[in-house]
Amino acid sequence: MFVRVLALGIVLASQCASALAYDAQTAAGWLTQFSAALDSLMPLNDPVLTADPARAGQFLQEYEFGTVTRLQNPSAEEILEIDMRTAQVTDCRGVRVGMPLEQAFDGTMPSYGASPLVVLATQEAGYGWSWAYMSDDGVYGVEYIAYGGDEMMKEYTLTYVIEHGVISAIRMKIADATLAQAQDGLETAEEIASRQDAGALIEANSQPMLTQDDLQIDGGRALGMPVEQLIALMGEPAQIQTLPQGTGRVLVYAGAVVTLGFNEATGEEIVRAVSVSSEAFEGPNRLRVGMSLGEAGGLLRCDQNIYSRGGTLYLEGEAQGEAPYGELQVLSSGELLLLYACQAEDDTALLQAIVQDGFISGWQMMYLSDRQGGV
Repeated sequence: MFVRVLALGIVLASQCASALAYDAQTAAGWLTQFSAALDSLMPLNDPVLTADPARAGQFLQEYEFGTVTRLQNPSAEEILEIDMRTAQVTDCRGVRVGMPLEQAFDGTMPSYGASPLVVLATQEAGYGWSWAYMSDDGVYGVEYIAYGGDEMMKEYTLTYVIEHGVISAIRMKIADATLAQAQDGLETAEEIASRQDAGALIEANSQPMLTQDDLQIDGGRALGMPVEQLIALMGEPAQIQTLPQGTGRVLVYAGAVVTLGFNEATGEEIVRAVSVSSEAFEGPNRLRVGMSLGEAGGLLRCDQNIYSRGGTLYLEGEAQGEAPYGELQVLSSGELLLLYACQAEDDTALLQAIVQDGFISGWQMMYLSDRQGGV
């Protein structure tokens, strides 16, 4: 039995392992191939004993890879549903149970969505679309739906169940359909897609990520620089305060506060943090107070559209929060925090901006080791 099931997996994988597209023609062709391979397998159960009295003529066959719901004969036209629970069978997109989310969808899945349902794409030709089911933890299901057929239209639905970032089950369901049903479904998907695109707070872009050279104020490098260089940029402060226990000083300007500390290796007084609340000062990559969130989010890289629930702008580190990193966070106060991290010297540097009513109300750059309790 194992050899036969393995052969089934090899037969189905050999033609489809590199396929990523999904449409009715692809689904129908795969079903024909699947049905032919299934003829060589003996079900684990007696299908007659699993006949459903509520669905006359339907039978459930159990196999090592999962189950097949069918009519009287196991031909492609008679298969109603396939439920794959092991990695022995590759589907028509080249995906298997146990495959990581990133691999199964080529890294195109959203991390967050404005609603529990996010449309991924609609077909350019014919009737079909794909969408993802979202929770606060990310994607937990993906569905591809396509319509096709000559004499009688069929609906082919391919569903992925996702647990902890891994495909845990794959289901294909085939049902009779009408042209009106296909048109209505596509229209609904296109309407959802148009609304979700309009609701993006930050749109995807290919700008560079934040680097330590970007940690500037008014066009000059500030974070980690000697105090004399900062004063040359910003002018003499209105007030100078000394921090407790001689740990440094604070320079107070109209609309800005600069925190100074000491370079432990050289003893030189350097800039440890800058906090700005005025439009008078330009920050990294031309960031300014009063700028809209959409404009501010477009100054640095964003891999996917970001919505009101927040989300990852880019993630290059091994774990969330490690440099380089970008994120839009939703704070308990209802405000938003636009946060970027990059490597700087022997520390991580942060650039963060508070967003109120869609606009930047203030921004800060600092070292992670100096960050005090969040914002």
